[in-house]
Amino acid sequence: MGVVTGTVIDAPIRADAADYYYYAYNLGRFGIYSRTPVGQDRPVPDAVRSPGYPLFIAPFVQWPPTDSMLLNINMLQVLLGVGTVLLGFSLYGRYMSRGPAMAAAMFTAISPHLASFTAYLLSETLFTFLLVLALWLLAGLRTAKRCYVIAFLAGLALAAAALTRPVMDYFMVPLIGLLWSQFGARRGLRLALACLAGFVALVLPWLLRNQITLGYLSDPTLMTNTLFHGMYPDFTYAGMAQSRGFPYRFDPDAGRISQDTWSVLAEIGRRFHEHPPVYLKWYLLGKPPALFSWNMVQGMGGIFIYPVVRSPYLSDPVFRYSRDVMYYLHWPLVLLSGIAAVMVWIPRCMASCGETTIFIGRLLSLTLGYFLAVHIVGAPFPRYGVPLRPVTYGLAVFCLVITYRNLIAAGGERPAGQ
Repeated sequence: MGVVTGTVIDAPIRADAADYYYYAYNLGRFGIYSRTPVGQDRPVPDAVRSPGYPLFIAPFVQWPPTDSMLLNINMLQVLLGVGTVLLGFSLYGRYMSRGPAMAAAMFTAISPHLASFTAYLLSETLFTFLLVLALWLLAGLRTAKRCYVIAFLAGLALAAAALTRPVMDYFMVPLIGLLWSQFGARRGLRLALACLAGFVALVLPWLLRNQITLGYLSDPTLMTNTLFHGMYPDFTYAGMAQSRGFPYRFDPDAGRISQDTWSVLAEIGRRFHEHPPVYLKWYLLGKPPALFSWNMVQGMGGIFIYPVVRSPYLSDPVFRYSRDVMYYLHWPLVLLSGIAAVMVWIPRCMASCGETTIFIGRLLSLTLGYFLAVHIVGAPFPRYGVPLRPVTYGLAVFCLVITYRNLIAAGGERPAGQ
């Protein structure tokens, strides 16, 4: 709450935030899902952005926008942030003891990125909550009495997350494989079908709306843009420092390259052929750390997206201290989470764990790997990695727990006298 009340953003309704605002306003005023600015001709329907966040803020949006309107939305996002921490703690407690679970939840609670995003009119806070909710529901499949109902609800939560950020559109594919492998063919298939039913039930109306109103299920520019924006090494054009974060604005061929998906793919292929070391390094070694970067490359930098005039993270000693602590812990936690994401698939490393712990560990690993795969192909802007913080912290602490257990087990196996 202190972050919201103590933060003043310079022009908070801009860029992506403006799109969300206009979508919500036009939906409430005209019943048309459109990002046409207020005051222009009658809104023209589109599907450039997913409807989850505009629907979330629609009850609060008014014209002209007011400070009280923004405060109401931000305070609701604070509640979502608190809910994320509580759900995270419950999730961590299902595969770790109370102490480690509390540590992972504490990292989530004091994450300056997660906290600062509650002050913006952006979808990250809602998406993070829905992602953690879906994982929490899926984590309960091992012990729930009505597991098929829980699987259906998890599908609904995943669909809500996908309708907020389309990165989750294809998560059901690897998830079905995980359920099949962890629960056996028959039960795994039933759980997968229940989860898929929940997902389709919520996503289908949006797809039908697009097909009926626009003539396509999904806006074709979404794939084009994510491939296009992710093709520039280190987010720069020709190594120009001033282009960092927005290289396409400096590329004279941007219009030709981004006209459709095939044009982007052809250009990526051409650049790989002409400069293979540069682009192999960017796609395989550059994009993963870029996604988890501390610094928001498209924005003010650091923990901020749009420029802030005032923030407790810039002035309050307590907030500054928590930010600095997380800054120094950031890469160690990311590294530990990556190690854990591999360890959970090695039977010997998980020998001391029960089936529930193994399933949840692999579920979190799958989530981390899925995000990495999607953004290695597309655009790995650090902002897109912020909702993964609760998963990262849960895996990082789990890495220490498993390492400790294995060391204790190895010590107990030593022959007497050694």
